[in-house]
Amino acid sequence: MDAILATDATILLRSVSQSRLRERQERSNYPVKFPAEQVCFQHILQRVNRLADLHGTYALVIADERGDRERHRERFATYQTEGTPGVYMHTTLDLLLDTVHFAPSHRSRTLQAADILAFTYRRHETVTETDPRARRIMDRMWTKILASGQLFEPGSGRDAQQPHASVGLKAMRAAAVLRPAPQR
Repeated sequence: MDAILATDATILLRSVSQSRLRERQERSNYPVKFPAEQVCFQHILQRVNRLADLHGTYALVIADERGDRERHRERFATYQTEGTPGVYMHTTLDLLLDTVHFAPSHRSRTLQAADILAFTYRRHETVTETDPRARRIMDRMWTKILASGQLFEPGSGRDAQQPHASVGLKAMRAAAVLRPAPQR
């Protein structure tokens, strides 16, 4: 965690509660009920696009390799041609280049960093540590993330200092580590 936070990386953390999303979709009679994983993927892409806009640049998305990568690439292409679903943060992701690239995390330090952040985020939000040593370590790691000032658009989770969070993160969690391009 110290190595990640020692960089000038920007950190995005998002989660979507499968049960809360399903309840909202039912309550509001959504015409299309997207799965939580897709909604979380969309949220990360929208924020990467916004971050690129704030920096006046473009971004390339590299994600951890997964079996359903073609489905995610198809969604990405649809978002770029038709826009992201919904009214909130609707965008065509015009600052995200090419496609979503998938790579094995064991070959990428940046993907490993995103894995560590996603693990810490999920564990902090969903696990009640019974071992006081584990609780101290998780609290210390989470506090370091919050204190780093590197979280982008933390949102309004259980309190204003936490990223947009939901209690049940079974469906999907995502983390992004964005590194500025080297200066030439």
